Amino acid sequence: MNKFEAMKAAKDGLDVWEDILRYARERTPIEEIPPDDLDRMKWYGVFHRRLTPGFFMMRLRISGGRLFAHQAEVLADIAQAYGRGTVDITTRQNIQLRWLTLDVIPDIIARLETAGISTLQTGMDNLRNYVSCPLNGVDAGEVIDTRPILEELAELHLGRKEYSNLPRKFNFSITGCREDCGQAQTQDLGLLPAIRGAGSGAVLGFNVLVGGSLGGTSPKLAEPMDVFVEPHQVARFVLAVLRVFRDHGPREVRTKTRIRWLIAEWGMERFRAAVEAAFGEPLPREGRHLTARVAGDHLGVRPERVRGMYSVGLHVPVGRMTAAQLRELARLARRYGTGEIRLTNDQNAVLVHVHRLYLDRLLAEPLLEELSPRPSPIWKNLVVCTGNDYCHFSLIDTKNRAVELARQLEARGITLPEGTRIHISGCINACGKHPVADIGLEGTKVRVGDEQVEAAHVFVGGKLGLGCGRIARTFRKDVTFDELPLVIAEARDELRRLDTQPALQAGEVVA
Repeated sequence: MNKFEAMKAAKDGLDVWEDILRYARERTPIEEIPPDDLDRMKWYGVFHRRLTPGFFMMRLRISGGRLFAHQAEVLADIAQAYGRGTVDITTRQNIQLRWLTLDVIPDIIARLETAGISTLQTGMDNLRNYVSCPLNGVDAGEVIDTRPILEELAELHLGRKEYSNLPRKFNFSITGCREDCGQAQTQDLGLLPAIRGAGSGAVLGFNVLVGGSLGGTSPKLAEPMDVFVEPHQVARFVLAVLRVFRDHGPREVRTKTRIRWLIAEWGMERFRAAVEAAFGEPLPREGRHLTARVAGDHLGVRPERVRGMYSVGLHVPVGRMTAAQLRELARLARRYGTGEIRLTNDQNAVLVHVHRLYLDRLLAEPLLEELSPRPSPIWKNLVVCTGNDYCHFSLIDTKNRAVELARQLEARGITLPEGTRIHISGCINACGKHPVADIGLEGTKVRVGDEQVEAAHVFVGGKLGLGCGRIARTFRKDVTFDELPLVIAEARDELRRLDTQPALQAGEVVA
């Protein structure tokens, strides 16, 4: 039994709440809190960070990236009062607050709950934030609105010990649009819209991909499970998958405990049979996929399903926003829309339900000079993990390095084709999703003379899409950031060559 399994066996993570209250009330020094309890706090979204001793990060649960103006204002107030004035948008449509001390955390969680925001089970071995299309219920080409599904899943899942001790973390996405906004191939479980039958007998639902994971030395795209799930079945189906994973997933070696390893051991046919048994009834084989392309960036002005209404996607550089910007975003959501903000897994924000009569005034607002709806191709698809200013796993300062790189590329006149994705992860855990980027960077350190300097391994050619997905290939290793702009230009040229080669099937891995 590894140390994490021993910790969970001794006390469930959901049972740490009274301890959090006691440690906060008594202002217990961090060094006097048992390490196991510090880990258990992650069940409530509370993370102690070794790089900032005495301070905590808090990860919220923003289902499908759907945030309301009053919630954004509460987050801005908390960030201003306790978090040194910044918030981070994550690659799972989520928000992280930082620089929190333990004594204020119970009050912060109470304020969040009053605003309708949960932090439950956003860390460790849990089903993490539910990812979906940020334009749920809005997109003109949407097949199924998944908002009611996410609400039902939260009601059945959150706070229940039945699902609070999985072998490892579990990433889930469901999209009812035609653009795979949830990037299903990167998930442990990804649902995509599909149809079975024809004419009056046609049924809309979801095809299922399973077993994706991007971290580690052998990233893998999720593969078809060959089942079809109707909308009213989805929440029960997800929980059936969790029960199979909980009861049968490997728990010994921490690096081989994601659900992909159970599928590798059993094979898909046995895994599917076990899920059907847990679900309580057979499931039909998959239907015809309705996904037309992999998600765009959701930036700029886009027509909604209601005539005359538009969404306006705003680029948030490297996913970091000030409290003042978030508060202003909430004001704009109220003034020009219906008070809703949507977060994307590219770390951006979208204002929805904007009437065409208000578009010009919205686009002229000063905030849109900072959070542009029309960023340059270099900035547009730049996705970045937390980096070593807060994460002890990261080997590089991803946020500042990303900004420096973008500016260097612009200064040198190095251009990128529209839509080129540069994703940066600080380490092999791939929180920046670099294995599926056109150009992916993984942080490392190299020796230059007598000192260690930040550098990156460069990967090229990652791509998502049914029938065309592929994991990025190693292009160059140990590239210092001084050398990186020219290597990026070479990687851009290599991309053109790769795009003429046959695509991989979902699930295949390039070493």
